[in-house]
Amino acid sequence: MAHTFSRSRRSLFCATALSGLLGIVVAVTGPGAATARSVTTTFPASARGTVFFPNPVQETGLQSLTDRKDSDYAALQPAYRRVTLTDLDRSGSLTGRWVRVKSATGAPARIEGGQLPAYHRDADQFEQVMGYYWVTTAHHYLSSLGFGSDLRAVNNRQIELRINQFGGDNSSFDENKANIRLGKGGVDDAEDAEVVVHEYGHSVQDSQVPGFGTNLEAGSIGEGFGDYFAVAVTDWATGVPTKTPEACVADWDSTSYTRDTPHCLRRLDGTKTYPADVVGEVHADGEIWSAALYDIRRRLADPRKADRIIVDAQFAFAADTSFQDAALATVAAARRLYPTQPATAAAVRQAFTARGLL
Repeated sequence: MAHTFSRSRRSLFCATALSGLLGIVVAVTGPGAATARSVTTTFPASARGTVFFPNPVQETGLQSLTDRKDSDYAALQPAYRRVTLTDLDRSGSLTGRWVRVKSATGAPARIEGGQLPAYHRDADQFEQVMGYYWVTTAHHYLSSLGFGSDLRAVNNRQIELRINQFGGDNSSFDENKANIRLGKGGVDDAEDAEVVVHEYGHSVQDSQVPGFGTNLEAGSIGEGFGDYFAVAVTDWATGVPTKTPEACVADWDSTSYTRDTPHCLRRLDGTKTYPADVVGEVHADGEIWSAALYDIRRRLADPRKADRIIVDAQFAFAADTSFQDAALATVAAARRLYPTQPATAAAVRQAFTARGLL
């Protein structure tokens, strides 16, 4: 199935295998079509490149920033950051251990002497660098939590990231081809790290439970996790934002389709509960799940512990899981990972209970 997106004010709509529930026509093919590559070789190269860290609104605190048709105007300059791209092969392209980048617009970015040119957002190659850096960073975060060492490996494969290949202001993860497509229009999606990482969150769940998200509640869990994971990764990489709300997702991308400030695609700190606030749309209902995960993060006061539990629990999800079953699996993961700390599992249970999920 393909997770496909189009935006309107404060919404990011998804067509999944929920077609029967939502009235959306989706072509579904077998899992054997996956094109992601298992990682068996080493990727020792690195290069310096320029990115948003994670996006201009978070970096500057300016809610008045707008797209201006990809122009690289003065107020954006403090938002650029020179970083090191790791896990590259030696081809000179943006191909590495965890991701290979393809673009429908502009020439491919090229690495010369361990350096990429200082591309800014008025160059198509900037989005290519952003996509590579933030997918790799997301994987590094999972590794830092112990996945692939003391915990089971997650997304141990090279995915394909396609830039500006959806034909509109939307992005998608396609599990049948195991790739991510980032769209254009308004703020181009690859310019906001939290959009990139949200999509990578779908890839994470698909690696743990192939075909995940085949009913309304499972699809909502997928969208809620994507939003939560986007904030978790950018917090880890850049620090908790001090100029914008931490709970706000995709502050920069959402400037193109929201009027209220602060600009947010969605938030993690809403008041929705189950079943009172269920509306039958995966992104809206996903806010119940993302809020429960964010509650866990705050109750434990230890983001890394929270995220080890949240991600590890997903191995026990069914593709068509319910909110309740997923919540129970997450409580069980807390007990299993921290058997001598009963207060940890109790806090996880309390977070789900407060949202009506248990």
